Parts: sequence; C-alpha cells; structure tokens
Amino acid sequence: MCGAYAEAMKGLVAVDLDGTLLDSSGKVSPRNIKAFCDLRDAGYKVVPATGRSWRESRRVFEVINATGMAVTSGGSVLSDAATGKTIERIVIDPALVRRLTLALLERGLLAHLLRDHDSSCHDYCLVGTGQVNPATEWWLKAHEVDVRRVDTVDDLEKLGFDHVLRVGAVESGEVLAPVCAAMREQFHGHANMQSWSAVTSNSAIGSETHLLEIYCVGTDKWTMIQRLRDRHGLSNDQVFAIGDGLNDLIMVREAGVGIAMQNAHAELRPLAKHIAPHHHDDGFAHVVEHILSGALSAQSVRSAV
Repeated sequence: MCGAYAEAMKGLVAVDLDGTLLDSSGKVSPRNIKAFCDLRDAGYKVVPATGRSWRESRRVFEVINATGMAVTSGGSVLSDAATGKTIERIVIDPALVRRLTLALLERGLLAHLLRDHDSSCHDYCLVGTGQVNPATEWWLKAHEVDVRRVDTVDDLEKLGFDHVLRVGAVESGEVLAPVCAAMREQFHGHANMQSWSAVTSNSAIGSETHLLEIYCVGTDKWTMIQRLRDRHGLSNDQVFAIGDGLNDLIMVREAGVGIAMQNAHAELRPLAKHIAPHHHDDGFAHVVEHILSGALSAQSVRSAV
C-alpha cells in the first residue's frame, strides 16, 4: 500500500503494462510495485497507459493500488482505475464499424469488436464463423471478459454497431501483415490501424501470433495523456512516457521524456530519449530511481544530445 501523496504534483508518468511494467509472466514484481508507490508518494501522477481494456487490466490495477485515471483500450478510453467508470472515450462511427467488420470477414478473418463496457452489456463481440484463435481463447478466459458471438454482420445488427472502441483480428503475423497493408489503403484517412505481436499464454513479447487493431483516426495513448497533462496544468517537460510496443510509439516520441524498454520494438527505440533495462529485469524500477534522483529529466536528456 502506498503512503500519503505529496501535495504538489511534480509531473505525470505514463507507463505501459505488457512488456513494460509487467514481467515475462505477466506479473508486477515487488520491486516495480514499490517503485510505482514511491513515484506517487514523491508527488508524481502515475498513469497506467495500456492497450488492454479496463476489465483486462483490473487485476494489475489492484496489485499496484492504482487510483485516479488510467488510459485504457489503446487510448480510446480514459478510465477511473479503481472503478472502471469511463470518464472520456473515442468510439468508431457505427457506419465505419460495419464497413470494417465486413472487410475483415471478406478476408476470411474473425472480427473482434471491443466495446465500452460502461455503455454495453458485453466487452467483446466476435463476428464470423471461423475458429477462435487459441491465443484469443486463452486471453478471454484468463481475464474473465464478457463475450458475445454472432455469425454475420446481419446478426450483429441486433446488437448494434455503437459503443465500439476498436475493431480487430488475431492471427499469425504472416496472415495479418498483408491484410493490414490492404486495409490501410482501403480505409486511408478514416481509421488508424497496426499489426503487431500479441501477448499469449507463453509469450509476453515477440509472439508469432499478431493483433490487427483498428481505431478511430486520432486515437492513441498520447491523445488521452495530453488531455490529462492539460487538465493538471503541466508542461510537456513534466511528462514521462515509458513503453515497448508500437502502440507506445507516439507517446514515447511526443512526451518531454520518452523512454523505451530494452525489449522495445525496433521502430520505437530510436525515438526514445532514454533506454531502460529489459522488462524482466525491472526496467520500470530503474527508470523510477533515475527520475526520483533527478538523473532523468527533460533537461538531462536535452543536455545529453
């Protein structure tokens, strides 16, 4: 349990979960838990920023005693970390949800629709007749999320196309890469999308199973982090962003102090102002120690350039 908060906010620290705060087994190490608490007690606002929905994150939030805001569902939702209440959200236009779902079905994929749980009776709707990927089966069962399954877009009409935060698919990287490229061209200017390695039951990073994630244009973790920064009257120099994946790219690039884990995606590392140790070596705790000592700041990274 963390102690009392310092009165003056010194800055905002946005931290990714998988591949960053979490170790290779998907747990938060005692050292990282202590670092999270130390940072808050020193007067920093610590904001989990994850591609997971709140329900998929809630056990982690309990372990780290997360309070205040969390950036969830890839930046499409600003959630109350303790209760899961949606504070702000960015949903995909229903007509676009329909078109995206049809495009995935036409390419032989099972469409995964993530909804805002605060406004919907379920978390995910799986659309299509294809087999559910084993990684998806494991993930949904492990995190106890509420799922609906329908065969066609016509069946989906009964549930509606509203409250959808993300449309996606799960398959091998070699299958999803060309699909992602084709759909980027098809929906250029109408949606943001990326294909990258998924967390599976035996791989926290680097899995051959990939996610295709599609969001509304302008939706990413940095979108919500900026809103929190401005809400608290902070300068960008007071914002630290720590991550490892493609969905961390913009926040690491744009934050006053962008930090990549040693295990970060190859596209992310060159954009970071500091490289932390590997996530299974408590790289987050290393970063916190450097922030609290003053060794890591916007001024220190600028002077090192």
